[in-house]
Amino acid sequence: MKRPLQKRSMWACAVGAGAMLGVSAVATAGLLPSMTEKPMAPWTMVYGTEKPEQHPTMLLFGVVQPGYSYIQANSGNVPDATVKGNAEFKFYRVRPGVRGSIGPNIDYYFLAEFANNPADPNNGIIGHAHVLDASVTLNYIPGVHVQIGQMLVPFAEEGLTAAPVLPWINYSPITYNIDYNEFASTPAYNGIAGPGSGLFNAGGELGIMAFNGISHGPLSFNYAVGLFNGTGVSELQSSMGHPDDALVHLGADYGPLGVALGYENGRQVIGPYVAGGIDRTPMAIPGMSYQQQKYAIDLRYGNYMTDPLWLWYEYQHAKNTQQPGVAGSGTARGWFAAAGVRPLTDVMAVFRYSTYNTENMEPVAVSTAGPVLAPHYAGAAGVTTSLDQESLIGVYLANRGVRYYLEWDRTSYNNSGAPTDNAVSVMVSLPFGARLIH
Repeated sequence: MKRPLQKRSMWACAVGAGAMLGVSAVATAGLLPSMTEKPMAPWTMVYGTEKPEQHPTMLLFGVVQPGYSYIQANSGNVPDATVKGNAEFKFYRVRPGVRGSIGPNIDYYFLAEFANNPADPNNGIIGHAHVLDASVTLNYIPGVHVQIGQMLVPFAEEGLTAAPVLPWINYSPITYNIDYNEFASTPAYNGIAGPGSGLFNAGGELGIMAFNGISHGPLSFNYAVGLFNGTGVSELQSSMGHPDDALVHLGADYGPLGVALGYENGRQVIGPYVAGGIDRTPMAIPGMSYQQQKYAIDLRYGNYMTDPLWLWYEYQHAKNTQQPGVAGSGTARGWFAAAGVRPLTDVMAVFRYSTYNTENMEPVAVSTAGPVLAPHYAGAAGVTTSLDQESLIGVYLANRGVRYYLEWDRTSYNNSGAPTDNAVSVMVSLPFGARLIH
C-alpha cells in the first residue's frame, strides 16, 4: 500500500512543480496582476442587485453547457453498481433566467435548471425543471440590500461562482460534498457522490439575507448575514418546523488580493424527492435533520476572469451532530489550491489539487432496488473517506463569452484498495442575454 501512495505523491509533486515553474515564468515576464486593479465584484452583488432605474426592466439571460464525459471508475467506488467505464454526451447545465427591477428600490432574480445534474438531481427521474433562484431584493435602506426568497447562499466562493465564468467544469470534491451537503462516505465518479444521489441543498436556500458591497479604488469590502430554512433547493419540510440555519459571510479585497470567510450554523435537512408508483409521480418524503456547523476560508490572488496569472485556495470544514443514521458527531474537511496562467489572451491553462476527508459522517448513498433509481439514507458508524485529486484544465475563451473546456481529473482513494479513477470532460459554455424591457 505504501508504494502506490508514494508514487501518487511523487506524481502530484512533479505536476505541482511544473505548475509553479509556469507561474514563475509568467512572473518574470512582468505579467503579474496590478496592485491598483479594480477588485472582483462580490458574487452577492452580481446575483442580487440591478442598476437603479426609475422604470421597470427585464433581461432574459442564461447559459447552455453541452458536453461529453468519460469516467474510468471501479466497482469498489460506485455504491450498488459495477462500472468500469462510464461515457455519455450530456448537458452539464441548461439554465434560463429572468432578472430586472421594478423601479429603483425593488430588484428580482429568477433562475431555473433544466439539465439532469447535481443542482437538479431528480430531473432524470421526475422529468421537470427545478427552481434554483427566485428572489426579490429590497433597496430601501441605504447601505443594506435585503433579499427574500430562494437564493444562492454565499458560504464558499467556488460554489458561489457563476457557471459561465467558473475556471473548470467539475467542482472540487469539497464543494460537492461540504458546501452542497452531500457528505458521501464512498464518493464515486471522481470525488462526487454516486449515481442518482444528488445534491439536495445545491447551495440554495429559502430565507432572508442582508448584504452589501462597498468599493473605493482598489479596496473593497462585502458582507452577508442570513437566516434560512435549512431545507435546500429540495424545499422539504424541516423536522424542526421553523427556519434554523444562520449564515455570516465576510469578504475583503485590495487590488488582486482577496480573502473571504463563510460560517453556517443550524439544522440541515437531508431527503430528496423520490418517484412513487409505476407512473413515477413525484412524492415528497419528510426531511431528516441534523445539527451542523461549517466554515470556509478563501484566499485569492488575481482575477481568474481577466488576469494572465491567478492563484486560488479554499478550505472547507463541517461538523455534524445528532445525525439520524450515525451515532455521534461526524467531521468533513478538505481544500483545493489552483493556479491559472494565460500564455495567450484567449487561452487559459489551470492546475488544481484537491483533497477531501471525512470521519463518521452521515453519508447519502444510492439504492437500485425497485423500478426507480432513488436516493436513500445510508449510515455506517466509523466510516472514513480520504481522497486526493489532481486536475488539469484547458480553456479557450472565444468571443461573446463563449468558452470551450477540456478537463482531466485523477482521483486517488487513500483508505481503500480501489484503483485510481480517471475522468475526461469536454464542454462548451454558451451564455445568452436579451433585453426584454429597457
